[in-house]
Amino acid sequence: MKKLSICILMIVGLSACNATATESFEKNSPDNYVVILDLSDRIIQRTDQVDIDTNAIRGALEKFEIAVQRNLTVKSKDKFSIRIILQKNSSLPSNIYENSLSIDMAKYNAGEKAIRLNSFKSDFSTNLKTLYQQALLGNKNTDYAGVDIWQYFNEQINNDLCSEYNNHVLILTDGYFDFEDKSHGINLQNSATVTAPLLRKMNSLEWEKEASDNNTGLIPVKLKEQAKWVVCGIQSKASSTDLLEPEKLSYLWKKWLIQSGAKNVTEPIVNSSSLKIKGLITKTL
Repeated sequence: MKKLSICILMIVGLSACNATATESFEKNSPDNYVVILDLSDRIIQRTDQVDIDTNAIRGALEKFEIAVQRNLTVKSKDKFSIRIILQKNSSLPSNIYENSLSIDMAKYNAGEKAIRLNSFKSDFSTNLKTLYQQALLGNKNTDYAGVDIWQYFNEQINNDLCSEYNNHVLILTDGYFDFEDKSHGINLQNSATVTAPLLRKMNSLEWEKEASDNNTGLIPVKLKEQAKWVVCGIQSKASSTDLLEPEKLSYLWKKWLIQSGAKNVTEPIVNSSSLKIKGLITKTL
């Protein structure tokens, strides 16, 4: 009996060690921060939208810096990247900006890491400011074709995520998936790759129940890697008369991400002041 008790204790002890090792591995995994930018007509909806975006991005960058320090700079393999969803008729050199606003600490040896990080940080604000200046295509909504968020997620997002990393994804968007060209996208009976036809179906006081019963929503994509998903900047277009539209957009986004395989989705953040947005980003991302 005594021998049996000892064996049981040994098994329990080994299990505890294995659990601790697994937990330690997850805690020590490098972090991958991805910021996805919707630079469509949303950037002209408010006079301070660029400032809001800039502060949100800085909040994500600060979280990345904390991760680098936590994992020790000389050992850091953490990543930070900006991803720009392409827009028809825009001459924005997105690849150049993505390269200048992204850093992969794993690419550098121990002696280079701190130098590369400091250089990246010193140029970041200027590069970000120039990006938003060049992204401004005009002062009218019709100057912007719209960005295909659904297509980006369907074709590109999995390339930005890493299975060995703790992935954090921040999406800066007003929540709409629509275009100036109304024929763009897929529109089925109760699902679509654009939000306009879905919002038209969600027009009663019982909109959420009806959307759930009818499975009204965006067509799911396949998310292959897990991440923490934060959607930020939800707001109604100036032409909208629906006071509940931000709530409906948030519902569609969260439902879409979950149906696509996401498990860690925060409540979408409604657009607000730059300092408030930054605080919410640093708290949730």
